[in-house]
Amino acid sequence: MIESVEKRRSMFFRPAKGSESKKQVLAANIDQLAAVISVMQPPLKPGLIDRFLIAAEIGGLRPVVIINKIDLGRIPILDEIEKWYAALGIEYHIISALNGDGMETLEKSLTGHKTIFAGHSGVGKSTILNRMIPGLDLKVGAISESTDKGIHTTTQIELFELPRGGYVVDSPGLKVLGLWDVQKEELDEFFPEMLEYRDSCRFTGCSHTHEPDCAVKQAVDEGRIADFRYKSYLTIYNSI
Repeated sequence: MIESVEKRRSMFFRPAKGSESKKQVLAANIDQLAAVISVMQPPLKPGLIDRFLIAAEIGGLRPVVIINKIDLGRIPILDEIEKWYAALGIEYHIISALNGDGMETLEKSLTGHKTIFAGHSGVGKSTILNRMIPGLDLKVGAISESTDKGIHTTTQIELFELPRGGYVVDSPGLKVLGLWDVQKEELDEFFPEMLEYRDSCRFTGCSHTHEPDCAVKQAVDEGRIADFRYKSYLTIYNSI
């Protein structure tokens, strides 16, 4: 019988499907949230990475960004991502699970931690695990030629032990990542590069979207805040 339910110290969760008022917890008491993204097939979406960064902060998790399939080519946005995430102190790994590029450094980062892999279908979560865990042989899916998106192969959440110590939780591909209980007026708190400018905005409580004399928008125009990060902010703001 269940005698007690202990308090969770960390979680990765999202609004439940079909009921935005309910919380769906995908994993609890883990240390890291690894946002697994691909360079292409499916295409890289910086906005999705930024949603994962917010979800990690809300859930008390350390974020790690894994950009897979570098063997398919290097796209221009990668330079921007490396520059700005490094400035923000966000750990990122650009890898190829297919040929092994960057895998040694990634494995060291995961060793000794409990990490959940999350991302779209087809980005290579299972391929990364197959590379790190000899004999695992998880099923790997193809990419749809018509949509350039992954086809679901992982259908349940599973926990795998890493050879050097630590665990990885593999989760099914997410089509979208809704954010739980984030209010419009507090969204800029999840973008630390905005915080040093918001007090200089003309209006108290500036949304940084349409107001005149907005110091955040000026910082974006002058290259002191990444354009792709600001676009993520606007997209998330308008979705709340």
